[in-house]
Amino acid sequence: MSTERAPEKKRRSNAERSAATRSAVLDATITAIVRYGYRGATSERIAEISGLTRGAQKHHWSTKAEMVVEALLYLHDKLMVVTVAELDQAAGKGIRPVLDALWRSFQTDLFTAADELHVAARSEGELRPKLIEAEREIGRRIGDVTTAALDDGRQSARRLGEVGAHAVNVMRGMAFQSALLPSPEREQRQLTVLEQAVAALLEAEAG
Repeated sequence: MSTERAPEKKRRSNAERSAATRSAVLDATITAIVRYGYRGATSERIAEISGLTRGAQKHHWSTKAEMVVEALLYLHDKLMVVTVAELDQAAGKGIRPVLDALWRSFQTDLFTAADELHVAARSEGELRPKLIEAEREIGRRIGDVTTAALDDGRQSARRLGEVGAHAVNVMRGMAFQSALLPSPEREQRQLTVLEQAVAALLEAEAG
């Protein structure tokens, strides 16, 4: 009869447990915002979704505004891994694959949550400056990966940045419209028009 003992599971450190708790609360915060909006994403609902006590929220964040903005950046970090991989695959294959990959990033909980926070920030003085700072960071990240994917070596960095920003802003408008009235057919037509516009803008400098 074997006397070997089963290997003991490695106990998580305090830092690992803290990080796991933080991630669970941030995931629950995004879920609550998507389901109930900013004001409806109460500490009670976040606690219920996360399976953790309200004390876990108070331990890591001093205000709701801090928590929801960090949740937005946290979700964006996770989505950027997928988006960057897709844009890397699309690079060099033409404009449309790049736009398709970028558009998929607008069809996620990130955009829905950001939309809810944008509306709330109009009347929530504490949320507004934190959200503006987070949006600048998110915009910079998206802009960097988009311009890198569109770069064929013929345009200046400034021109690529302008065209990338234009594409992102158009997709923001498309996403707002689709949130209220989804239409895959309309979205594909809009992407075709955007593809033509991006091509013309890039060729204008390259030529």
